[in-house]
Amino acid sequence: MAIEEIFINGKCYKYHTPTDYRETKLYLKQLKQIREKIRATQSGCYKDKLTRKGMPYYQDYPELLSFLEKLLIT
Repeated sequence: MAIEEIFINGKCYKYHTPTDYRETKLYLKQLKQIREKIRATQSGCYKDKLTRKGMPYYQDYPELLSFLEKLLIT
Protein backbone atom coordinates (compact mmCIF):
# COMPACT_ATOMS: atom_id res chain seq x y z
CA MET A 1 0.00 0.00 0.00
CA ALA A 2 1.44 3.32 -1.05
CA ILE A 3 0.72 6.22 1.26
CA GLU A 4 1.98 9.56 0.03
CA GLU A 5 1.98 13.06 1.45
CA ILE A 6 1.02 16.50 0.19
CA PHE A 7 1.68 19.82 1.91
CA ILE A 8 -1.03 22.48 1.70
CA ASN A 9 -0.54 25.76 3.56
CA GLY A 10 2.11 24.20 5.77
CA LYS A 11 0.01 21.20 6.81
CA CYS A 12 0.83 17.63 5.84
CA TYR A 13 -2.00 15.46 4.48
CA LYS A 14 -1.58 11.75 3.72
CA TYR A 15 -3.46 9.92 0.98
CA HIS A 16 -3.57 6.48 -0.67
CA THR A 17 -2.43 6.20 -4.27
CA PRO A 18 -4.92 4.10 -6.23
CA THR A 19 -2.87 1.32 -7.83
CA ASP A 20 -5.10 -1.72 -7.26
CA TYR A 21 -8.69 -2.49 -6.28
CA ARG A 22 -8.19 -2.41 -2.50
CA GLU A 23 -6.32 0.88 -2.56
CA THR A 24 -8.92 2.37 -4.91
CA LYS A 25 -11.62 1.55 -2.35
CA LEU A 26 -9.58 3.25 0.40
CA TYR A 27 -9.00 6.21 -1.90
CA LEU A 28 -12.72 6.60 -2.66
CA LYS A 29 -13.52 6.31 1.04
CA GLN A 30 -11.06 9.10 1.79
CA LEU A 31 -12.63 11.29 -0.93
CA LYS A 32 -16.07 10.70 0.59
CA GLN A 33 -14.85 11.74 4.06
CA ILE A 34 -13.31 14.92 2.67
CA ARG A 35 -16.54 15.80 0.83
CA GLU A 36 -18.55 15.30 4.04
CA LYS A 37 -16.24 17.63 5.98
CA ILE A 38 -16.48 20.27 3.26
CA ARG A 39 -20.27 19.96 3.35
CA ALA A 40 -20.20 20.37 7.15
CA THR A 41 -18.26 23.63 6.83
CA GLN A 42 -20.66 25.00 4.23
CA SER A 43 -24.00 24.21 5.84
CA GLY A 44 -23.46 21.93 8.82
CA CYS A 45 -22.12 22.06 12.33
CA TYR A 46 -18.78 23.68 11.37
CA LYS A 47 -20.34 26.59 9.48
CA ASP A 48 -18.79 29.90 10.65
CA LYS A 49 -16.77 28.09 13.36
CA LEU A 50 -13.12 28.88 13.98
CA THR A 51 -10.26 26.87 15.44
CA ARG A 52 -8.29 28.06 18.43
CA LYS A 53 -5.90 29.80 16.08
CA GLY A 54 -8.77 31.75 14.49
CA MET A 55 -8.84 29.83 11.21
CA PRO A 56 -11.94 28.21 9.71
CA TYR A 57 -12.25 24.45 10.18
CA TYR A 58 -11.11 22.35 7.21
CA GLN A 59 -10.16 25.39 5.12
CA ASP A 60 -7.61 23.39 3.10
CA TYR A 61 -9.98 20.58 2.20
CA PRO A 62 -11.40 22.02 -1.07
CA GLU A 63 -7.87 22.29 -2.45
CA LEU A 64 -7.03 18.82 -1.16
CA LEU A 65 -10.18 17.39 -2.76
CA SER A 66 -9.38 18.92 -6.16
CA PHE A 67 -5.83 17.48 -5.99
CA LEU A 68 -7.06 13.99 -5.08
CA GLU A 69 -9.75 13.98 -7.76
CA LYS A 70 -7.09 14.73 -10.39
CA LEU A 71 -5.24 11.57 -9.31
CA LEU A 72 -8.31 9.45 -9.99
CA ILE A 73 -8.57 10.71 -13.57
CA THR A 74 -4.95 9.96 -14.48
